[in-house]
Amino acid sequence: MVKIGVLADTHVGRSIPNVISEYRRQAFRHAFSQAMDIFIEENVEYIFHGGDLFEKRSMTPSDSLFVKEEIHRLVEYLGRKVKIFIVRGNHDGTSESSALNYVEHPLAKYLMVLGERTLQGAPEIFEEDDFSIIGFSYTPYISTKLAEVKESIKEKFDKTKTRHKVFLAHMFVEGQGTLNFPEYQVAPFSLIKDLGANLVITGHYHKHLPLKERDGLALLTPGATEAIDLSEVGPFGICILNLDQKIDYNFIPLKPLHKIKNEIIDSKGTIEQPKWFFERAKSATNNFSDELKREGVEGIMRIALRGKIDGNKFDVEEEIERYVREIRQSNTHLLHVEIDNGLTEPTSSSVSIPDYMGRDEFLQEVFSILSEKGMAQALSLADEVRTTLEEKASPQTGLLKESDRKPFIEKWLKILDAE
Repeated sequence: MVKIGVLADTHVGRSIPNVISEYRRQAFRHAFSQAMDIFIEENVEYIFHGGDLFEKRSMTPSDSLFVKEEIHRLVEYLGRKVKIFIVRGNHDGTSESSALNYVEHPLAKYLMVLGERTLQGAPEIFEEDDFSIIGFSYTPYISTKLAEVKESIKEKFDKTKTRHKVFLAHMFVEGQGTLNFPEYQVAPFSLIKDLGANLVITGHYHKHLPLKERDGLALLTPGATEAIDLSEVGPFGICILNLDQKIDYNFIPLKPLHKIKNEIIDSKGTIEQPKWFFERAKSATNNFSDELKREGVEGIMRIALRGKIDGNKFDVEEEIERYVREIRQSNTHLLHVEIDNGLTEPTSSSVSIPDYMGRDEFLQEVFSILSEKGMAQALSLADEVRTTLEEKASPQTGLLKESDRKPFIEKWLKILDAE
């Protein structure tokens, strides 16, 4: 029997929202340390990480040092026999500039980063005890890329004699909860089924989905170890797999460093006065504040305001913030209240304007004139530009030097020429 610790989406270094950046940074570190503690206690022989080890855009050198020290602590306890397999997630950076490079070392034979060569159609397969494993790094156009490299993956799995054939990837999977993403960002189940694996483990989807079998293929999504955004609801944790004649599975929740409460105040289509929203926000804040006092824990609250308001939506937000400041003066357990103001004010305009358009939705709208392949390439280029801006943009102007901009211009022109 082989015992394996499974986790994903640890996002060490994440510091959003910025107003409580250090609280959030510590929360992700706390979850990572707990995971290592459990793996030590369970005496695992291997660890599979499904990507997004780091939050590259906001991580600091101390975050990478923290992860290296925690991994070293685990190896010291478990001995050199333990091996860690990990794939790059979208928050780990790009293949050219990956945050995983910070924890790799020629002498650290216990840590193996998988998946980059798979994207190039030359997958590496590792055979350990009675399982084999192939990794698949993040790519924004998953369905297209998976179709391109499917046969090369299947060929590798077909040649191995191991009982358990594991495909470890950072991707969304068709049928994996509610996914509001374009088809090219979701791996079709039919493609996954034809890879030749019999166990697929995926990161990227933050909600834990228990091990289940679909058409003879075992699927596991460990979920995140901590709420990536305050709006996410747990439980968050890690998994223990025992590979024998069959797969034995156990999910272990992690105890968060800070209690997080989500409160949605929604008028559900009716138009309400500002006082209606304020009184409900006040009541929710009081209840959570009392709850933290009783339990003796620190907490963060998110209040989502939804619906229609007969007045200025920013005035009610300001009033709630003022009340929260008063509460926090008497209760230091309440660390922060984040207000997500999605209220709309009645208007005679017949034009429908979305309350909120996220970055991905905006880019999809902009690139909608392109073909499916062109859009996938454009979205990938946009991710690459964002990463480069975070690393190389001028502190004064926020712009790239001409030598850094030029390759992106050439890539964009190449996309347009192919349309």
